[in-house]
Amino acid sequence: MRNSERNAYLLGFASTQQKIPEREEALPIDPDRAQIPLTGLMVDAGTDLSGTLAADRRVRILPLTIQWPGRTLLDKGTAEVRTVSRQLSHERIRSAEVSAPSVEALSYRMHPHLALNFDRLLLLATHPALVEASRSVEQMIKHHQDEIAHLRRERHLRPDYALEVIDTRSLLSGPALLARLLLNSPEMRMGDIPALRQHAQTLADQTEVWLAPGHPADVAFTLGRLEHPDLSPWVQACSTRLTQIMHRYPVLSCKAGAFGLEARTSKWKTAASQVIDAAAQAIWTNALAAPVIQLSFDGSLRELRDWPEMQALKKLAAEHGVKLHVTHMSLGGRVWASAQSLSLALLRKPAA
Repeated sequence: MRNSERNAYLLGFASTQQKIPEREEALPIDPDRAQIPLTGLMVDAGTDLSGTLAADRRVRILPLTIQWPGRTLLDKGTAEVRTVSRQLSHERIRSAEVSAPSVEALSYRMHPHLALNFDRLLLLATHPALVEASRSVEQMIKHHQDEIAHLRRERHLRPDYALEVIDTRSLLSGPALLARLLLNSPEMRMGDIPALRQHAQTLADQTEVWLAPGHPADVAFTLGRLEHPDLSPWVQACSTRLTQIMHRYPVLSCKAGAFGLEARTSKWKTAASQVIDAAAQAIWTNALAAPVIQLSFDGSLRELRDWPEMQALKKLAAEHGVKLHVTHMSLGGRVWASAQSLSLALLRKPAA
């Protein structure tokens, strides 16, 4: 990449990011919490969350551990970490592994203020075939349960602190779409955890993620190391076999947690166009369960918006009252999906 292209790329990326505190900070306590519990929403750092959503006072990012040979990084979802990750080659990303953070690392960054700033905490977990970071949060809360109860009692807060983990069975732009919809839901505002859980599970059942991987062989290598049977369709679709030489770029999907292969193309741009076309077709046929589409891209968002396919999708979405949200891919997303990939998430109505 030439210097001018690289600078434009980094400037475009920086425009979508906001700085996130290194550690959980104490917030003023609202007296109304005695009547309506305050609910927080947590996603892991592998979620392709926008800077605006990440800066919402109700949102928290669960760090993930990224390991390269000779180096370990705690990805906190900050702009600094993501900006540095853009300078890493796809070969370097290919050698990385994503795992759950240690309980000690979470306690340092999030305890005890996380348990004081919210009365309810809903964790939208990435597909468990990729990472099971929610267990670290559950262990952190369990280890400090007595201390949490004491601190909340001292501050005259509700004694019943609840952590609810929702398996989104999704990845990349999928959990980001669910987070956006849940934040604006009446269940979230009322702190109704049973209703919020049911709403989140319904959204998860309707979620589709489409992916055009920039380096399919990297996806096969990275996900193949996880040896999870649910990932087999993606691993096989991205593996380099003689029958795939002429059509080496797959169009992948994850629908309600099931991984699959949608198509195969000879060029990445063709695969990316088919991903965008999936959204256009859903709008055109009135198949969307919610008028929101989430995209994430490991590249210049400015260039992506200039694509004729994106211009057409934007026009179609505006005509049908559908909102498009475009973000950069997270570092964990780059590891799972490979560098220079395009991800899209939407909610589809159940089949009649």
